[in-house]
This record gives sequence, structure tokens and C-alpha cells, in this order.
Amino acid sequence: MALGKVFIILGALLTLVGTYIFAINGVSGLVGSGIGFIFNFINLFTNAVVYASIISIEVWLFYLLLVVFAIFIISGGLQLIGIISRAIGFIFSLFPLGVGIMFVLLFYTEILEPLSSLFALFFTTGQIGNIFPILVDIGGGTGLGAFFLIGGGLFGVINTFLPRE
Repeated sequence: MALGKVFIILGALLTLVGTYIFAINGVSGLVGSGIGFIFNFINLFTNAVVYASIISIEVWLFYLLLVVFAIFIISGGLQLIGIISRAIGFIFSLFPLGVGIMFVLLFYTEILEPLSSLFALFFTTGQIGNIFPILVDIGGGTGLGAFFLIGGGLFGVINTFLPRE
């Protein structure tokens, strides 16, 4: 198997693990993860006007962020299509890379301060049995899942430039 295919498979696995198995952020008992976004999606979609006004953003921006994060949720599986098509692998590797970088910037800088409540609103849910999703706190509230997302996105992007045969 060519190195490019190995990289896209590793990238997809890291993205899936960072999205669903490990928490992106949180404290014990209350974490942010892809599972939380799935649980919150219908409520966020139906009450978008209320949530957008609470955090002082336009409703269209709220819906745009919902769409971006919905694509992010399925991007781990869609990265695997990158085994066949470099372009699709590249495009769907950008979503976990971007979300992972957003979460790291959120907790280690002041750049995304207005959006911090939005990220918490989108991804936060309770842990199942205080265990799942697994929270490995790297410091400052960032979980190991955010770094898995960055790694998965980078592997997927690097795949674009490697031999396929």
C-alpha cells in the first residue's frame, strides 16, 4: 500500500477518534465532543434565532457555523474516500484541521473569545458514566481530542502530496 493511502487512513482514524472517542474540551462530567454536537443539533437548528441573539451574532452566521460543524462531524468517514480521490480527501481533511485549530486557539489565546460560548453551546454534553467520551485534559480545558483532530487533518492534507501507487 502506498504511503499516501496509509496517511489518509491514519488521518481518518485520528479524526474519528478525536471526534467521537476523546473529548475536545471540558471538565470531568461535562465535555465537548462530536457526540455532544449530535445530541444538540436538532435543538440548535430549531432554536437558532434564540441562540444567535443570546450570543449576539447574525442568524445566518449561526446557521453557517451549524453547517460547517455538521460537515466536520461526518468528515472522518468522508476522509476515507480520499483513498480513491485526493481532492475529496484533501477537502474533508481541512474540516477537522480547522476545528482542531479553532479549539486550540480558543483555549490558549484570546483570538476567538466571542465564539467561546458558541463552541461550548455546540459541543457540550454530559459524559456517559463519567467515562465516555474520554477526557484527557492537556491543560487550560483543552482535551486530547483537539490534538487528534489536528493530527488527523494534517495526515489527510499531507496525503495529497504523496504517491498513491
